[in-house]
Amino acid sequence: MTTYKEIFGKYVKNYSSDPSSDAEGQIWYNSTSGTFKSQVSLGAAWASGGNLGTARKELAGAGTQTAGLAFGGETTTFSNATEEYDGAAWSGGGNMGTARYRLGGAGIQTAGLAFAGLTSTAETNATEEYDGSAWTGGGNLATARQIGMGAGTQTAGLTAGGFNGGPMLASSEEYDGSAWTAGGNLGTARYVMAGAGTQTAALAAGGYVSGGTPNSTATEEYDGSAWTAGGNLNTGRKQLAGAGTQTAGLAFGGIVATTNQNVTEEYNGTSWTNSTNMGTARSRLAGCGTQTAGLAFGGFTTANLANTEEYTGAFLTDNYKTITTS
Repeated sequence: MTTYKEIFGKYVKNYSSDPSSDAEGQIWYNSTSGTFKSQVSLGAAWASGGNLGTARKELAGAGTQTAGLAFGGETTTFSNATEEYDGAAWSGGGNMGTARYRLGGAGIQTAGLAFAGLTSTAETNATEEYDGSAWTGGGNLATARQIGMGAGTQTAGLTAGGFNGGPMLASSEEYDGSAWTAGGNLGTARYVMAGAGTQTAALAAGGYVSGGTPNSTATEEYDGSAWTAGGNLNTGRKQLAGAGTQTAGLAFGGIVATTNQNVTEEYNGTSWTNSTNMGTARSRLAGCGTQTAGLAFGGFTTANLANTEEYTGAFLTDNYKTITTS
């Protein structure tokens, strides 16, 4: 006769009270109630959040699900507007000094970083730092660029890829809070990819790749000096958004050919796994937060979007199921 240990790989545990967390599918015996129990797992889900005050595409994002930051982008013109999210609603913040779209973002709501992008005339190398109420000028990028990736913090930022009117870029630059210096080159030059993580442990996924691959599945991981290949996305796409860390990343939205995507994928440091779809398929959006608490906002379908979606990753709850013979 096959035992529970042989099926599940663990023995039935004995507790005097129900534990606050355990492995999904693990059964334990509650010696106080004299019953066998197991923990309930809730699947990942997207839920509607508060709308941006101004619909826009190709904006940047930073922060967390309950303290998010949206800045720049394109409305009917290039925007310098900033909005702050409190987990329910967006409110106006201080305007950037340089109106732009297709820019990069990093940091948190009270210490944000905006860099690069496209102004009314050309790509810019301008950097600005946000203190929770106002933007001030920071050190300029060595290479003006647009639609590169962004990751990290205000004092340890990272950008890579993009282009500046010529060939696609593979170069990276690292920010120390005052100046940008050269980092390691991407293995493959690209733009409109998702970015996530920190300056010393970043992710770049998807995008448009040099050589005419418009919907890349490629992922690269940065260790603070060099980029190496990671696991491929299941759905190759460009103009997507990212959140989380190098070992717990999140990629969502984007476009394949002319079809906007609602696909969401989670990264574990090695491979991507499909998760639940977004409510609104969209591209040219921004994102922030973590793999278990992500935020998606703005973007484009057939028009600019203002709607926000909040992501909750799968997790074990403190709801317990009593095991019976029925």
